Amino acid sequence: MRITLKAINDELARRGATERLARASGYFYFEFGEAAGWLDRTVRVPTVNALTLEQWLAEYQRLRKLNQEIMRGGTLKKDTSPSKDPSKKEPEAK
Repeated sequence: MRITLKAINDELARRGATERLARASGYFYFEFGEAAGWLDRTVRVPTVNALTLEQWLAEYQRLRKLNQEIMRGGTLKKDTSPSKDPSKKEPEAK
């Protein structure tokens, strides 16, 4: 099923969100509502169909939670950081 910006924004509105997803050159971003003050509000994918509707909604929730944590001055928790490529290993903390 092809996903559209309208479908994503309609679902956000249905869930009571005032933020909306918008297209830029090579990425997408959330605007309006709380997102207007977010420090991180971008999703770096080339097309809207790169993610499913459920994945877009999950990205919205992830960014919302991430920015709430940033604004509180807290540290990032593992579940709020962007997903990483499992094939790339990071050095272990000592």
